[in-house]
Amino acid sequence: MSGLRTKILGAGVSAIVLFSLAGCGNDSGPPRPEEDAARGPVTAHTEEVIVTSDDPALPEGCRPWPVAQLLIRFFDAFNYGRQEDLSRSFFISEGPSPPDFSSVGYRPWSWYSSTQTGEGGKVTRDFTTSDQSELLGYFARRHRQGETMRLLKVSITQTGLLDSESNVGFVYVITRKAPDLDPDLGGPAGIAYGKGSLNCENLRIFTWSMNMKTQEDRTEREAAAWLCEDPPGWRPGEAVVACT
Repeated sequence: MSGLRTKILGAGVSAIVLFSLAGCGNDSGPPRPEEDAARGPVTAHTEEVIVTSDDPALPEGCRPWPVAQLLIRFFDAFNYGRQEDLSRSFFISEGPSPPDFSSVGYRPWSWYSSTQTGEGGKVTRDFTTSDQSELLGYFARRHRQGETMRLLKVSITQTGLLDSESNVGFVYVITRKAPDLDPDLGGPAGIAYGKGSLNCENLRIFTWSMNMKTQEDRTEREAAAWLCEDPPGWRPGEAVVACT
């Protein structure tokens, strides 16, 4: 892969990985820069991923670095309104076929959820869908509103979801900002956090739950401290931290 360098930090499995979003020479790599109708030319940038812990037993494609890369590509596609890339990011998973069920009692196992909570944990706004076309429409609306999301940290949690070893769960902390969001939402840093799951073979996210709170006063570093150990000298926003 062009533009890829790895540096081992010590005797353990920690590593720093840098990759260029414009420097990969295959179709599955990060998206190339393009003209954004709303914001003008999109500039290529280099994203740094710092892996602070790893587990070689994790399925291929679902160790911390590739998962961080996958989420960075999702946020890039979201921020720049790349609908084709977004359509390849969500909702095809490998799991059991639903049994016969009542539509009243059925809970789909693929979804995207974005929730806002106010005082006392009361939900003030919620978007939830299990339909890809509806999700892409939501992404397009949020792009028109100028929303951007940026990954701070991601951690792999468990394998074997939906009885498949190729499905893993993850938790994350991001910043999320848009002109139409309540200025108190997520605090000064615009903190959002949540969990998700993805299939390690097709590299699709099939569940995503995200929440923002109005009573959030933590800094980016404080909000992400529970997820992965802070690397020496790390500053939120300068690199993504990934771990197990």
